[in-house]
Amino acid sequence: MRKIFQFRCKHVCTVQNVNKCFYSRFTKMKMKTVALISGGKDSCYNMIQCVAEGHEIVALANLMPADKDEMDSYMYQTVGHHAVDLYAEAMGLPLFRHIIQGVAKETGSDYVPTPQDEVEDLFILLQKVQKEIEVEAVSVGAILSNYQRVRVENVCQRLGLTSLSYLWRRDQAELLSEMIGCGVTAVLIKVASLGLDPQKHLGKTLAEMQPELLRMHTKFKLNVCGEGGEYETFTLDCPLFKKRIVLDNPEMVIHSDDAFSPVGYLNLRTAHLEDKQTDVEMSQHQRVQGLEMRRSRDVYHDLLRDGEVDMCGDVSGDMDEGLNTHVSNNDILPDEFKMCIKTAGENLWVTGVVARDNTDIQEATKAAMDQVKAAVSGVGKDWDMSKMALVCLYVQRMEDFARVNSIYKTYFRLNPPVRVCVQASLPQNIALLLDCYGSKAANRDTMHVQGISHWAPANIGPYSQAVTVDSRIFIAGQIAMVPGSLKMIQGGIAIESRLSLRHVGRVLGAQFPGCDLRHVVTVVCYITSHRYIDTARREWIRARQSCYESNDTVDCEDVVCSPSVMCVVIPYLPRDAKVEWQVTAFTPGLEVKDTSENCVCGDYTSTTRRVTSCGDIPGSSCTGYTDTKSLSLPVNMEAAVRCMCKCYRAVTSSQSPSDGCVPPLRIFYRSSQFSYAKLCQAFTTVLQEGEPVNFALVPVSDLPSSHSVFSYCQ
Repeated sequence: MRKIFQFRCKHVCTVQNVNKCFYSRFTKMKMKTVALISGGKDSCYNMIQCVAEGHEIVALANLMPADKDEMDSYMYQTVGHHAVDLYAEAMGLPLFRHIIQGVAKETGSDYVPTPQDEVEDLFILLQKVQKEIEVEAVSVGAILSNYQRVRVENVCQRLGLTSLSYLWRRDQAELLSEMIGCGVTAVLIKVASLGLDPQKHLGKTLAEMQPELLRMHTKFKLNVCGEGGEYETFTLDCPLFKKRIVLDNPEMVIHSDDAFSPVGYLNLRTAHLEDKQTDVEMSQHQRVQGLEMRRSRDVYHDLLRDGEVDMCGDVSGDMDEGLNTHVSNNDILPDEFKMCIKTAGENLWVTGVVARDNTDIQEATKAAMDQVKAAVSGVGKDWDMSKMALVCLYVQRMEDFARVNSIYKTYFRLNPPVRVCVQASLPQNIALLLDCYGSKAANRDTMHVQGISHWAPANIGPYSQAVTVDSRIFIAGQIAMVPGSLKMIQGGIAIESRLSLRHVGRVLGAQFPGCDLRHVVTVVCYITSHRYIDTARREWIRARQSCYESNDTVDCEDVVCSPSVMCVVIPYLPRDAKVEWQVTAFTPGLEVKDTSENCVCGDYTSTTRRVTSCGDIPGSSCTGYTDTKSLSLPVNMEAAVRCMCKCYRAVTSSQSPSDGCVPPLRIFYRSSQFSYAKLCQAFTTVLQEGEPVNFALVPVSDLPSSHSVFSYCQ
């Protein structure tokens, strides 16, 4: 019996060994692909999806049991394996097969190579394929099982292959209907669920079973696509087949005659091929043309709201595209500037880590990361880089992004932290600036998806999509990449904001069931033009409101009042994006309290908002602004700093630094207004009065308003 375990994903693979060619390859229009096939509908339909996205299926691969009809496997569908060899002739492709010799030994949510584990049979199989033909990617039919996805991606990473998983996290009812509509003729060959009867349902096609499966979903919560092992299928025909498969008197075997949930399967010992009325010379791409199915190009249409014809008309701010209006930072950071390391309870902060711009960027990155590593390990024997949960990385030049990544990734293995990486207005002698937060909390959960799908973007760098520490979820910076192609969507700031916010919502929901934008407590919106602010804020309001519209059951204590969107203008973002969103959220089910303070100090006003979770593991988040009341007078740095800190202290006076997970106080300021070193000294002086507060300064090109002096969040 195939077992599907719905583990919270903690890791896919070792980051250090990510194939260096992956990031340059995954945006190719066409990759030579080997398809992992079981004979079932999912692996077959994912092949069709791969071809529709421009890839070419060049070989098939299958794992089978030795001398038995099926075997008990956590990973593979084996029932029906006797007829899989017909796929080769049906598609006119080579078929590579390997007998499963291992068993499930490493069954945790992470996977590391383990001798005699059945996952290593997949490694051997794909390694054999690589030795005989050129392949760049693997077609994988996983829909919902993190257990399977993690292991397939681990094998792909070790072999330098890209996982193509276009069915991942698709709505199952929609997906089943799409498969049937695209001509996938598959029959049930095993049933093992309440509501399904071997005598009645084995041998029936998906089209015949669709109404019954939907009824069983409503009545018994059955997975419509069988993702819980409720049923298995065998595909007899699909658009990629040049010939169809015909079963010859399959034998029914009753495995368990349970009165409520009988288990039975069909033994496919004999089958043959039958010619189809189709042009066998047609290419794979010609065979899928015209099929109504999910494609990457559908993303734009999906984002349109009722009544909208297009979004390209909303080009507020796009008129200055291509013009770099950002002023260079002439600030110089003194040589004596030192990073800051602080711990409190299970929390660790490292801030102010810099790499000087007087050497090669890779050497500079290594020097900075060595500082972090030494600082973390120096705290205590139970601290190391694996405890890092969040990294904010600011670079002098975005063109250094790839070279920075090549060094950065070597410092993390399992469970890399989430990360935001943007170009900031750094002092001219600084190549990069970073700060990071770590935690030893046992209650930690990480999501690191590397397969390409229609769900949300795979990682384009060595980071995880989400990390949960205690009750707080950190989300990596999200830009508007089309998930299925990992290319930037075109059309302006509105469409980019909408797509990237959809990514945020999907990652939140996958990381913690029921979590969405209503549970977000901190929003930092990095944009490359001041003109984008209004549009970005409007799209945030729309995206959050849609969460209420799609969910009628709203617990008022479970939802956070809409957080302020902190917009900061920076020179450049990865992939020339216009907007990148960095958010943190509280896990659903927590009671939250919302408090705020306003302070007036002479010519300056500050507003600070604090959202606190009230549970066994308390946590809080702060956002705030400091403005000047007069534009005619020069900004008094000390006075502005004291006003901000007074307001922050007022709203956080009851907070203990060891209460839950509390990242550094991140303070954004205009690089043209203050010296980094002098501002750092001013905040150090004031924030050390009383309970010390760890903070990180981020110089940016501009803030939301001409009156803005500081924007800050925690």
